[in-house]
Amino acid sequence: MNDHTDPTGDRLAADLAAGLVALADAPAPVSRTDTAWVIRQGRSRLRRRRLGGLGAATAVVLGASVLGTALPDRTTAAPSSAAAGPTASSPVLPALGPDTGHDPLTVPAVFGWLPEGFDGVGYTIGFTGAPTEFGGKAYGPPQTGPEALPMNHQTIFLSVHPAGEAPPVGPDNLGRPQYRVDTRPVNGRPAYWLGRGPDDPTGTAGDYWLRWQAADGSWVELHGSYLSAADGVVDTLPRIAEKVTTGRQAVRLPFEVRDVPAGFTPVGVNLQLGAPAALGFPWSAGVTYRSGEDYLGVELRPDGEPATPLPEPRPVPAGTLSNAERCAVARGVKTCARATGSEDPFGATGGLAGWLERVTPLGTDQAGWTTDVVH
Repeated sequence: MNDHTDPTGDRLAADLAAGLVALADAPAPVSRTDTAWVIRQGRSRLRRRRLGGLGAATAVVLGASVLGTALPDRTTAAPSSAAAGPTASSPVLPALGPDTGHDPLTVPAVFGWLPEGFDGVGYTIGFTGAPTEFGGKAYGPPQTGPEALPMNHQTIFLSVHPAGEAPPVGPDNLGRPQYRVDTRPVNGRPAYWLGRGPDDPTGTAGDYWLRWQAADGSWVELHGSYLSAADGVVDTLPRIAEKVTTGRQAVRLPFEVRDVPAGFTPVGVNLQLGAPAALGFPWSAGVTYRSGEDYLGVELRPDGEPATPLPEPRPVPAGTLSNAERCAVARGVKTCARATGSEDPFGATGGLAGWLERVTPLGTDQAGWTTDVVH
């Protein structure tokens, strides 16, 4: 798609994975919650709800007006009987577990199969302005074709429309007409492309949108970017869709959080698996809290150097606030707590060091991760 932000640029844009509201030119640590996905979700909501789309600058300085989510209530009764989901048969498929009511990354859908070359997956809740906004993303090989650019990689986004809401088929956010192009059912249920012509499954921006109805009646969507007909996209996306597992599923996370102080509201959580998603590491994960107008994020990844060097941070303009940071290493995991600007606003709760004590890493092996995250 021609209007997507390059993922490499996303990494430099903001420390959204840690949920910190940093200025665009600050040397914030890179992250895997990408601004392109935030922008895409903003555009999607613009089409669906006629709300203002999120521009690139807004995505960089997401603040109190657009960040928000809530952890599941700890008083949730019994774990739900959600679909078991696929077993993690490759490093980029997450290990799933029961919905304990204590897992902030309890999601409505997960990938179950991806084509060869798709070696990274990310799942995110929050960061987009809706209380429980969910997004999945699969990272693939470089874009192909005569107009391919080396920095553009094939990308597949996964999203779920709210229950009871029929997604619209009509003009896109730039006023270009869109059409419902019916295709073969997905797992026996209705499916269609959001095409640029009555018989053309290609989307208005050259991307591909495949929608199908899940067993509970909600509509699920795959959005393929930097894909082309030559990549077999009209056959590949339906195959991916057939293996998507829907229903509330708790993604196992590599940490536990205890004794969150009163007045701190969770505003986002993410898990990235595979080097393309986790900036060269096997995985990374993060959770972010807000207190008033202050934001504090905790990010975890395996200790050591990434498989590929990280991009150099951009120079810091004079007078720009940089992020405060404290890190610790335990069980082979590096955990960093970060605050926008000074950590002084968090002094009453022990500062960043106190937050490191609240987060317990569970090691580098998914088999030891948990869905019983928040205590």
